[in-house]
Order: sequence, then C-alpha cells, then structure tokens
Amino acid sequence: MEKKTLRQRLKLSVVKFSYLKKNGEKRYATGTNNIDLLNIVFGLNIKSNDSKSITDDLTIYYDVEKMGWRCLRNENLLEIIND
Repeated sequence: MEKKTLRQRLKLSVVKFSYLKKNGEKRYATGTNNIDLLNIVFGLNIKSNDSKSITDDLTIYYDVEKMGWRCLRNENLLEIIND
C-alpha cells in the first residue's frame, strides 16, 4: 500500500521519503514525477515523453537534490516523511 501511496504522491508534488540502497545504507530522498513542477519550479526543460516509466518492481523519480533520475526497489521503501 505504501508503494502505491508514494507513486500517487510523486505524481502530484515533491515528496520526502527514505529507503534502503543496494548496499544496505539508508537513503533519504526528495523527489517528484510531476513534469510541470520540475519545469516551472526547478527551471528544467523536461518533456513529458522524457519522464521515466514505473515498473512493478521499481519506482523511478526525479531527485530534486541530486538533479537527476533515480529509482528504488519498492520492497526497500522505509517511510514517506510528512513535513
């Protein structure tokens, strides 16, 4: 259920969350999949067909701190952080 919630929230806004990386390290991330938000707020020029698809096993997001596309294995999601 949390995976679905993360995906829904990434489509709408910038979301803070944490997950386990491959090496077991806990990673905090801030990201979104909202192309309009990326272009307007962050001044990027991403076209809608440039966005990455989401598979059953992975959630792909644009990391607004690292300024690049990243992904996480859904089973490694630890929490969605509500500010």
